[in-house]
Amino acid sequence: MVDTTKIQQLRSYLNLKAKITASDGRVFHGTFMCIDKYKNIILSQTEEFRSNEKRFVGLVMIPGKHLVKAEIEDLDLSPQYT
Repeated sequence: MVDTTKIQQLRSYLNLKAKITASDGRVFHGTFMCIDKYKNIILSQTEEFRSNEKRFVGLVMIPGKHLVKAEIEDLDLSPQYT
């Protein structure tokens, strides 16, 4: 399978800290492990934030249909992306 530029870019995000916002307002902070063709995202070592509450949830899958925003937190952007 030939990797496109977008796939290569996603691969470069593996094992980086990510912040995912879900459609119900929850925010997940964890390590980006996987994404599939349906935009389902898997995070490990994850904390869930809801209102003023924080809890450790470990390994989670956020369904793509509930994905509002995905950010890579510890990404040092190269000049090509700025």
